[in-house]
Amino acid sequence: MINITEFNQSLALALGPITLISGVGLLMICMTNRYNHATNRIRQLMKKRREDASQALLPIIDEEIDLLYMRASLLRRGMLSVALSALLSALLVAVSVGSRFLGINLMVLESVILVAATLLIVLSALLFSSEISISLKALNLAVKNIPPGGGKSEAL
Repeated sequence: MINITEFNQSLALALGPITLISGVGLLMICMTNRYNHATNRIRQLMKKRREDASQALLPIIDEEIDLLYMRASLLRRGMLSVALSALLSALLVAVSVGSRFLGINLMVLESVILVAATLLIVLSALLFSSEISISLKALNLAVKNIPPGGGKSEAL
């Protein structure tokens, strides 16, 4: 039977991965919102392209759609990385607590899971940074193509 001191130690060991899951959740929310914005904007541009775009605007709209698609693709990969990291973090909590209760030393497995979860977060952050960089390129494209005379712009 496990005593209260061992239980407290087990709980303390589980807090790190649980905190990691919370941070991962916030990153996932941010990336999901950006992904939804990019996909909605692609739909708007496709509608504009079909309905009322002049031939002069078609290449500009196509370039914006390409950039948005690249952004959405990066965000999708980043969200997958974040989701896998959350899964590994949850697994880490289960392995950590289980090993303490069963009296088995699984430190190597716990370390491997923690390193994998952390690397997936780093990968996700790199993909997110790349998406932001492409977003700035798309914004630059929109700013360069503002109609003369202060007309309304369809900026990203």
